[in-house]
Amino acid sequence: MTAAFLNGLGTGFALSIMLGTVFFCLVQNSIEKGFGSGLAIATGVIVSDVALIVLSRYNADLLPQGGMMEKAARIGGAGLLLAIGVMGMRPRRPSYEAASTGRGPWLLASKGFMLNIVNPANYLNWLAISVMLTNVFRFDGPQMWMYYGGALTGIFFTELCIAYFASFLKAYITPSFLRRLDLGVAVLFIVFAGLLVWPLVAGSGHQGAPTLP
Repeated sequence: MTAAFLNGLGTGFALSIMLGTVFFCLVQNSIEKGFGSGLAIATGVIVSDVALIVLSRYNADLLPQGGMMEKAARIGGAGLLLAIGVMGMRPRRPSYEAASTGRGPWLLASKGFMLNIVNPANYLNWLAISVMLTNVFRFDGPQMWMYYGGALTGIFFTELCIAYFASFLKAYITPSFLRRLDLGVAVLFIVFAGLLVWPLVAGSGHQGAPTLP
């Protein structure tokens, strides 16, 4: 149970530092309006993630388990992680213009909710995770929800840290810094993709499979 929570914690950290509209919205508003605005945005993001987890969990339960489904889950999950990694290596020109929000906490929370839930990649991430938890790592119910709890804790804690330290890090959040961070996260996802398909390459099936990042 502890291992499931810690694995989820790591996944939540990896997901929350992916450079996207939520990240820049969080940084921009925390710099301009203080920690409270970041807290409101992070709360909205967590609520949307809970909705996405419930939806992806329901859809994952509709899929058959075992056999070819395990191989498909490994290959599909690795393909998604690899795609995220490759896209993360492309040069980006982040814009802070999309970060403008209303002043009230409810508007800020709504902004975080909408920015997170309208991105189809977030749903695909949670669906891939749900399928792998069932078909690859064979988690039972309690382990699964401990994993999700760890992931949500990791996301919320990381986003609060980003919001808190945003004003201190303002001078360091340069295009070159963001580029290095983006590349680091991209390499991490590519490594995870390789670990996921390695048992298939080695012919070991799900025995000795690495823990889910």
